[in-house]
Parts: sequence; structure tokens; C-alpha cells
Amino acid sequence: MKQPATKTPPNKVETHLYVRDFPPDLPNTTWLTIDEVLRYVPVSRAVWYRGVRSGAFPRQHKVGRSSFWTARDIRALLDLGPKRNRRITSRAAPQDPSSKGDVN
Repeated sequence: MKQPATKTPPNKVETHLYVRDFPPDLPNTTWLTIDEVLRYVPVSRAVWYRGVRSGAFPRQHKVGRSSFWTARDIRALLDLGPKRNRRITSRAAPQDPSSKGDVN
């Protein structure tokens, strides 16, 4: 009886994002520019920065006017997938109109 074909070998963890040959021997402390990040994460620059703003993608480290991401952050993104949207819209709870003016 044949076994069904699987996409990943049983000892390999499937990544959440399509990875374009992210080097496994790259030290975690290596800083990557936006162009290097987008080489491994196949999204547009606008989508990347929108994800950074919403908290789904890791925040950049600023050095002067330049932005960098650590290889550790990008590797975690590729292994675990993007975080849920962290933008919280806080709205004041609606007040009960009958309680307005009650000072008793």
C-alpha cells in the first residue's frame, strides 16, 4: 500500500512564509537592509512597511536615516510567520443616556 506524498519531510518544519534561500549560517546579529530583507520575504516595500507599522513584521533599527533588521528577527518571521495585527482601536465605551444628569 502506498503512503500519501507529503510536502515536507517528517523531520523538517514547514515555514509559514515562502523562503527564498535564507542562508542558515548567517549569524543572528547580522544587520540586513530593506533590499536584503525583501530578497528573502517576497512582499513589496509598501506591504513590508505596512506590516511593520501594524506590528505583523519586526520593527527596524534606525542608524541615522538608514533602517536595518537583524537576521534573528527575519529568521523568526520566516519560521513562525507574521504576528497578528496589533493595532488596537480604542473607543470610549458608550455612556448610558439615562444616567446623564443623575447626581443623586
